[in-house]
Amino acid sequence: MDENFQKHELNDPVNRRIIEGIINGQTLEEIADSLGIAVRTVQNRMKVLESREYIREVKKGVWQVDYQRIGLDTIGVVLISMKNDREGMRRLVDHLKRLDYVENVFEIVGSEYDLCIIVRFSGLEEAMDENDKFISWLNRNGIRVDEFKAFISGRTHKDHRRTRL
Repeated sequence: MDENFQKHELNDPVNRRIIEGIINGQTLEEIADSLGIAVRTVQNRMKVLESREYIREVKKGVWQVDYQRIGLDTIGVVLISMKNDREGMRRLVDHLKRLDYVENVFEIVGSEYDLCIIVRFSGLEEAMDENDKFISWLNRNGIRVDEFKAFISGRTHKDHRRTRL
């Protein structure tokens, strides 16, 4: 494998689409169809991505992406309190579900906060940019937030999705 490919393998559109397909739970066949290439080509690319530790096979045919290795290593927890604005909260949750960097949205019971949002970014700069856009969206849409707290990770010690029931 040439050195130029090694330096830019994540910038390669086919590799990026394969990784995105894995993140989205697509099968090899679905990834190949969406790219208009042979399944064998996808398999060969995945072998290279696996050898570079961008992805790993957790069980036969089931792949997992190493978020830290691909540069999506900044995780945040956002807590929002919206007392007496159920309609605003519904609109906010609908908006959050459409944002790609939002991994989870939890409605909290028994806390001073109403929502807990888990977000993932490529770095602090992206996190700050998206925060500014989010605050602007809240203001443009007249959604009143009583309290907003955001905690961004400095370092991730374990990045894991549950694999067993």
